[in-house]
Amino acid sequence: MSTTTNQEARRARLLEGIRAAGGRWTSGRVQEQRRRSGEAPCRTTARRDLHALAARGHLEQRGPENGRFYTLRTTRKDDRS
Repeated sequence: MSTTTNQEARRARLLEGIRAAGGRWTSGRVQEQRRRSGEAPCRTTARRDLHALAARGHLEQRGPENGRFYTLRTTRKDDRS
């Protein structure tokens, strides 16, 4: 499996977990989720994954730079309803 495919699969699992649990998501929370599931809990990867999901419109970035967290976006930015 290629790196891009692995990355997309990891981000899809993360988004599924966020949808199931809801609430505030930080890189620390992502790391904890990955630790419990047996994945490597790299902080930089967690931050990049949260940022990528926000850029795609799945999450909303909130808080100051030194206390940033993410929540599910209630409506996708690409929805045309």
